[in-house]
Amino acid sequence: MARNTLRSAGLWLLLFATNPLLAAPTVDTQTFVEQAVVARIAETEAAQLALRLSQSADVKDFAQQVIDHHPRENADLQTFARTRQVNLPADAELLKRSKPQLQQLSGDNFDALYADLQARSYENSIALFNQAAEQGDPELQAFARAKLPVLKHHLESARMLTRAHPLS
Repeated sequence: MARNTLRSAGLWLLLFATNPLLAAPTVDTQTFVEQAVVARIAETEAAQLALRLSQSADVKDFAQQVIDHHPRENADLQTFARTRQVNLPADAELLKRSKPQLQQLSGDNFDALYADLQARSYENSIALFNQAAEQGDPELQAFARAKLPVLKHHLESARMLTRAHPLS
């Protein structure tokens, strides 16, 4: 009896684990790459704005770190997109998609708004990369997992800024 139960359970497990219609949905590589690139562009554009508008050394330091690091991340994303034959929209279209986030950055409380925007952006990026690391195809999973430590480091830095410059 116990053997039959185990055998039945094993057959059900095999059926459900190998049936693509019943498996968890995978992350679409095209969508992942587009969302990741738009986020990097928005973060970089916001950082450039912070270098011009902020009066705080810590905000400017973080902004410079973002500006210095993101070209490498963008190059990695573009290389990954090419190897996966993912077509990215033109730079102008990507920049247009990032603009709504940048429009939040104005007013007297710039440093706090910038820190909050960057923290939220990195939280969203980490959620996107975690989803890809769990549900993407093997290449996408490996790519996303490799990038998560850097994203988490940037998030922690952004959170430190939000503590130093809280929204009022």
